[in-house]
Amino acid sequence: MMTKTAAFDWLSDTNPLFKAQQCWFDGTYQQPVTGCVMPLESAPFSISCGAGLLAEHIGRFRFTPSIIQRLGQVTDQWGRCIFHESFLNHLQRLRLRIQVQTAAEGTLLLPDEPLLLIQGPKIQALLLESAFQLLMWDSTYWATIAAMNPDTPPLEKAKNIPDIPTAPFNPDGWKIRAAYIGGGVIPPEEKATPWPGITLTDDAHKTSLKQIRRLFQGNQPIADVWLRPLDEKNASLSQTDIGFCDFLTQQRKVVAMTRFQNLYQPVLLKGHPVLGTVSLDYLRQRTLHQLTIFYETNTTAYPRGWFVA
Repeated sequence: MMTKTAAFDWLSDTNPLFKAQQCWFDGTYQQPVTGCVMPLESAPFSISCGAGLLAEHIGRFRFTPSIIQRLGQVTDQWGRCIFHESFLNHLQRLRLRIQVQTAAEGTLLLPDEPLLLIQGPKIQALLLESAFQLLMWDSTYWATIAAMNPDTPPLEKAKNIPDIPTAPFNPDGWKIRAAYIGGGVIPPEEKATPWPGITLTDDAHKTSLKQIRRLFQGNQPIADVWLRPLDEKNASLSQTDIGFCDFLTQQRKVVAMTRFQNLYQPVLLKGHPVLGTVSLDYLRQRTLHQLTIFYETNTTAYPRGWFVA
């Protein structure tokens, strides 16, 4: 259970605001961009977590007059205002139009599979960077660390559902929430890894990742196929086999399947949250189910690659 408190503190990290102000002044602030946030670099898998927190935060997203006033009072070592009045006026009028997709909370992501896919105005992607970090990147890190705890097989954990923890809407509470969803315990000495940042590209570049289609034989996942914008249109929903160029072997493979699952789903559409509320015990069970079906899978050798028509 998440205890509600004040909305996100935009002065907790001013670096995204500096980047946003720079693109305001150089005229690129409305430039359409696509982007992504990558998961843990060296882990064999990641557990997606924090989408519910992001949707809740965006539902309350405002640069209120009090926040604008506080930003206007931030000065450098010579006492000069850091944020210019024209930029602050833009923030006060800002209405989010960004689109964000992520894997459902509790979904197991394999190496190199992005945590977030972003599309929208450059300034909005930059402004939300600290929210992406604190709400989703950190949550995914803690959920993954909890899921990797080898004390009990995932099937045994699924039989024992502890009480849902009460957690405040702050970084300590988000850590408690993520550990519960991850189905384990975070070692007290564990420290978060550095934030990798957002990778942004010009929206005219049409070869970026649009969707990952996870293929199944029955309940067993057998391959992840990466789709570009045009690939998603060309990959028929009625196909019973699908071709892709494997990342590991650089060779084309054709895999027969009985069903597939699209990993990424909308969190924000034109700046509006579209996720419904899902109970934490359900998200925990989803994680444990994912860990169970991948339990004996060598994730580093698991087939994945770009769609080939």
